[in-house]
Amino acid sequence: MLTGFWGREEIGMIESKYLALGGAGLAGAGAAGGLALGTDLFSSKSDPKSVISKVLEKSLIPLGEDHSSKWNDRKTKLESAESGSLIPSLEAIKTKENRSGEDIKNWCKDNVGGFVEDDGGKKFKNVSNYCTFNIKDKLTNPVSDSNWTTVNDKLKGIESGLSPAMEKVKSELNKGGGDANALKSWCESTYTKMFIGSDDASFKDASSHCTSTN
Repeated sequence: MLTGFWGREEIGMIESKYLALGGAGLAGAGAAGGLALGTDLFSSKSDPKSVISKVLEKSLIPLGEDHSSKWNDRKTKLESAESGSLIPSLEAIKTKENRSGEDIKNWCKDNVGGFVEDDGGKKFKNVSNYCTFNIKDKLTNPVSDSNWTTVNDKLKGIESGLSPAMEKVKSELNKGGGDANALKSWCESTYTKMFIGSDDASFKDASSHCTSTN
């Protein structure tokens, strides 16, 4: 049984960098509801009965640390969820009066030990949406509205070493009639992606180009 902290002793070493989902039901569940997982999260070598806590080992918000603000954020996120996207136990929290971030935390504790194909993959999707860090959570000083000009200028001045994604954004910023908000749009869409590790390309780009020292 999982305890109050899902560290390595509780959930074990991940079987590969990430485990694949397997099963058509899960693919359908992931496509709905705006879940941003990233294409490199899963490999093609999968046990369809993989435990959710193993698949999401690098992403789960620890239960044994003070992350009350994160759990409150997930409570707010849950309030706008479509009812059909939730398994019954999470739907019950959504409809509960005076629900709290602690309710979400306890729900996560009770459900990370499930399998990726439980409830046709819906449980996995719910855990991914409400029990994990997103990229913005892991950034120091994400850019505020007043600082986009500064980071835009910084990116436009970089001559080499950019990822394909940042080369595309830079090109858009530099060309006549281009989208002056290209970097802002990229960063804001990336902020909501699930954090899957510090070596993830999206996280690296966000760390370099979506943060401010001001």
